[in-house]
Amino acid sequence: MLGSKTELPAQEHSSVTIWARGRQRVVSFVDRLGGQDNILQRARQLPIWPQVARLLRGIRAGVGDGSLLHRYALHLVVVFLAVAVVTISQITIPEVDLVLPAPTPPSELGTQSVTVPMTNSVPVTNRGVNRLISSNTLRFPAPVPHTTIAERERMQVITYTVQPNDNVWVIAQGFGLKAETVLWANPQVEKLPDLLSVGQKLIIPPLDGIYYTISAGDTLEKLAKNYQITVDKIVSFKPNGLVEPYTLIPGQKIMLPDGRKKVVPTNYYPMTFVGRAPKGAPTGSGRFAWPTHGYLSQRYWSGHLGIDIANSKGTPILAADDGYVRLAGRDTYGYGNQVVIDHGNGYLTRYAHLEKVLVKAGDTVKKNQKIGTMGNTGRSTGPHLHFEIIYDGSRRNPQGFLR
Repeated sequence: MLGSKTELPAQEHSSVTIWARGRQRVVSFVDRLGGQDNILQRARQLPIWPQVARLLRGIRAGVGDGSLLHRYALHLVVVFLAVAVVTISQITIPEVDLVLPAPTPPSELGTQSVTVPMTNSVPVTNRGVNRLISSNTLRFPAPVPHTTIAERERMQVITYTVQPNDNVWVIAQGFGLKAETVLWANPQVEKLPDLLSVGQKLIIPPLDGIYYTISAGDTLEKLAKNYQITVDKIVSFKPNGLVEPYTLIPGQKIMLPDGRKKVVPTNYYPMTFVGRAPKGAPTGSGRFAWPTHGYLSQRYWSGHLGIDIANSKGTPILAADDGYVRLAGRDTYGYGNQVVIDHGNGYLTRYAHLEKVLVKAGDTVKKNQKIGTMGNTGRSTGPHLHFEIIYDGSRRNPQGFLR
């Protein structure tokens, strides 16, 4: 094994030698400190000078006889000296501010709500799909940052109170259901779903299908056949509480999940016919313009053969195409103030719930001509325009025609 050629200095392990060296260095430091007249002169002006002088005398005496070093560790002496130097030199130790800064508001962190400049009114209800529309385009409101909390699956039937600006479609959307499901659960509105009133109570099923009341003679097989589902679907829905031998009691209410029945909408639109078209009446082009501005508060569906466009009272209502006024006035049944325009090509358009009617039967109108203002007349829960397109006696989905 090769020996190292490096020669290290001898190490002094004697404690006596270490303490002696320590005393020498401390005494030397104190002597040098005492010889600094300018520092001592400044120090003597300090209020704490008597305590500092006493500390220095104690250190000199303790170091001289070794008692201080034996009683305390050398590093404590260094700490005392450091304190004295800081005091004499008038070094200011910066204060530490322990007060936490105020938290930055979320709006300043980049999650700001976006405001969309527009002339359309803000939707009054937060249920359904509030789609803003103009005369030639569909516009959507900007998303507002929010936290979505998932709801637990609801298994019970609940009761809902109709609010202003509600309709069957928007209520169903709010509960994640089809409009037909809400319609079928409420016989009082099943045939006339537009005849809602604020404060009215509606039954809301937990899932799509039919909320059914058992009648005498009903069986599971009969119900399954009539409503196009299976017996297993009925009995497997636990809230129904059905156990073999599956006895049904008249008056018992059960849910028929995914059950369907035929919707027979009323074809009601009473009219006072002018007789013949006035001389020189224009013929429509078959291309219809949006009749007003606002948001789509109800779509066309099996129980509502038109669309609803909501906005504030007084919003202008325009003719969707050229034609002549076939009906203008108040309907005592449900439409309120309405106008019906005959476009001379098999098409009619209806404008209902108007606040003011600005035309009369027999007038000729041009496309985009103002014929009235938006209102809340008739059976309505809030200001909106109910708009229909009728062709050869049948109502069509207006969204397929509007441009």
